Amino acid sequence: MSKLSIIKEFIKSPSTVGTVFPSSEHLAREMTNGMELHNAKTVLEIGPGSGTFTKHIAKQLSPGAKFVIVELNKQFHDNLKKKYPDLKIINDSAERLSSILEREAAGKADAVISSLPWAVFSEDLQHRIMDQIHLNLSIGGYFATYAYLQGTFLPGGVKIRKLIKDKFGNVNRSPVVWRNLPPAFVYKSRKM
Repeated sequence: MSKLSIIKEFIKSPSTVGTVFPSSEHLAREMTNGMELHNAKTVLEIGPGSGTFTKHIAKQLSPGAKFVIVELNKQFHDNLKKKYPDLKIINDSAERLSSILEREAAGKADAVISSLPWAVFSEDLQHRIMDQIHLNLSIGGYFATYAYLQGTFLPGGVKIRKLIKDKFGNVNRSPVVWRNLPPAFVYKSRKM
C-alpha cells in the first residue's frame, strides 16, 4: 500500500486511521519480540493497516496455528487481501472479536497484537474494545499495542495506559523506537 493511499485514508477517517506513515520494521520487531508466537495456537491481529506487522507475525507462527486478522477500514482490508492472499483477513470491528473468533472456530487467542489508534478513540470505545481483547485472550496470553510518543500526553493516551494497567495489572513499556515515524513505544501485558 502506498504512502499516498494511507494519507487518503487518514484524511477520510482520522478517527480510525492513526497516522499517515506506515509503521517501521523496527517497531514491528519490537511489537513481536517476546510474544512467544512460535508457541501460539491462535494469534489475533487487530487494525493492521498496511500490514507491516502482519508479515513479522506470520513468519513466527508454527504450522497449523490460526492467524486471524481484523481490519475495519475497507481499503486497508482489500489491500491486505491482495498482499496476503493466504491469510484470514476479516473486514470487521474489534468490538466484535467474540463473534469473529466464534465464527472462525478459533477459540481464545494466545496473543493479540493491536495497531489500533487508541489515543483518538473515545473512552467508551477504548473500554469496549479492551473488554473484547481481555475476554478473548487465553490465560497466560500476551497483548501488545503501541503508542506514539507525542500521543502519551493526550487525554486518550493517558486513558489507554491506565485502562491496560487496570485490565491486565502488569504493563511493560519498551524503550522508545526512534526509528519509526513518529517515534513510538510498545505496551506489553500478559493475562494472568
